[in-house]
Amino acid sequence: MIPVKNEHSSEIKKLITESYQYFETGEFNKSREFLDQAHKLDFENSEVCSALRACGYWDQRLQSLEKLKSDGDRGDYLRRQWHHYQCSYRTGFNHPLDEGSARLKRWVHNNALTYYLKHASDFSDSEAMLQAGRCRKALGRYEESITTFEEAVRMAGEEDSRLLAELADTYALIGESQPAKVLMREAMFLDAGSIELDEIHSPLFLRLIERLEKERDIGDPGFAEWLPVFGSIWGVLDIKRELRPVEYGKLKQRIYSLKNEIADGDKLGRLTPKLINHYFRLIDHYQFTGAGRPAVDEVLMEIKLLSPAIYRTYFD
Repeated sequence: MIPVKNEHSSEIKKLITESYQYFETGEFNKSREFLDQAHKLDFENSEVCSALRACGYWDQRLQSLEKLKSDGDRGDYLRRQWHHYQCSYRTGFNHPLDEGSARLKRWVHNNALTYYLKHASDFSDSEAMLQAGRCRKALGRYEESITTFEEAVRMAGEEDSRLLAELADTYALIGESQPAKVLMREAMFLDAGSIELDEIHSPLFLRLIERLEKERDIGDPGFAEWLPVFGSIWGVLDIKRELRPVEYGKLKQRIYSLKNEIADGDKLGRLTPKLINHYFRLIDHYQFTGAGRPAVDEVLMEIKLLSPAIYRTYFD
């Protein structure tokens, strides 16, 4: 049966459009006035009903936001509530509310960005800069996001996996795959487990995560540690570099430590992929320095002993 078009359709559409303009500025009382008018004209309109629910949700959050005193807390609160809205609350709507949610997204992230930048300036806080970069990434301001993440790296030091992964992901979003791969491989080598995979948005790295989900349970504690292993095997993380002497020394020490830890048991399954990843980096170094085939074969034998399945599938 073809639904009957409401005689007030054009007026309702205009009222909805007006209400969305106030979504973007966070003026939810004004937005509700237009939505209430539209609701009176057609109380069954799914977009109006869903927009009213969204308006109520964010009006309540705005009131709670105003009670928070710290800029950092306000930014965190907005981002948490956006995640809940997207992943839980919005799923109950009878209308996708794409335009309205896009306007809300801009309001949330523009305001969170302001709070984070102020907090970062006041306290020289690299975590606040990380979150500011995420806000800019969510807003599609990728070049600015890269600059923000780079500043956060300078503040925190160059060995922060979360920051390097965010920087890599944003480079991938602007099509700069080479620096993206270099940075992501570095991030995952340093500490793959600390990378927040739900903050990864580029197709390049999302495809890697989705492909690995077919091989490993994403709920497995060692899932993230397998990403650089399979990323190397599948040619996603295929940009390599030679190690400095001090890095080579640290790599050998870490391999020795990981072997000893695994000898005591790898109950969570994190150590085995981490060690394989370290072996891959050692092979890269040998290839760069021309160490010769026997040195590489020795490392491959270590991989075979550690994980016969990986060796048999990818190196036999």
